[in-house]
Amino acid sequence: MSPFWWFVLAAILVLSPMSMLKPSPRQKRLVMLREKARHLGIRVTLTSQQLDPGLKLEGAAYRWLRPADAPAMPGYLCLLRCEEGRQRGALWTDGWERVRGAPELLTEAQRQLLDHFLTLLPADAHAVEWGSATLSFWWHERGDTGLLEVLHPVVQAMLAEPVRPVPRPNLSNRLAGGS
Repeated sequence: MSPFWWFVLAAILVLSPMSMLKPSPRQKRLVMLREKARHLGIRVTLTSQQLDPGLKLEGAAYRWLRPADAPAMPGYLCLLRCEEGRQRGALWTDGWERVRGAPELLTEAQRQLLDHFLTLLPADAHAVEWGSATLSFWWHERGDTGLLEVLHPVVQAMLAEPVRPVPRPNLSNRLAGGS
C-alpha cells in the first residue's frame, strides 16, 4: 500500500469521530424549537414528574408562567390524554381525562379556553397541568416553532382570565369563640 493511502486512512480515522459531533436534523429542530420557546418566555424542562405511584409524566414540559399581576388560580388541574383500555380519571373532554383537580376551579370562560387549547395540541402531547403559577403541557417535541406561535396567545388569554374566587373562612367568629 502506498504512503498516500496510509495517509488517507489515517485522516479518515482521525476525522470520523468528529462527524459524530455534528447534530442530527432532529437535534437541530429541537434547538430551534427550544430557542423559540425561550424567546416567547416559555420554560422548557426535561425532568420527569411523579404524580402517583403508577403515574409519571415524562417528556418535555413547556411551561408558561402566570404574570405577576394576574390572579392566581386557586388550585391545581392535571389532564392526561386518554389511552385505549386504560382509565386513570374522569373524562374531561374528547380524548382527555382529569386525574387531579376539580372542574369547579375553573370559570366557564377558563373552561372554554382550556378546551380550545386542548384541540390545538399536537398528537404527541400527553399531559396538561394548570396550577397557581404555571400552565404546562407535556409532549415529545414532534412539532415545530409554528405550534408555539399558535399556542402562545391562547395560553396568555387563559392566564389573564379572572379566576373563581376562593371562599375564605370567617376567622372573626372563631376568634370570638363562635363556631
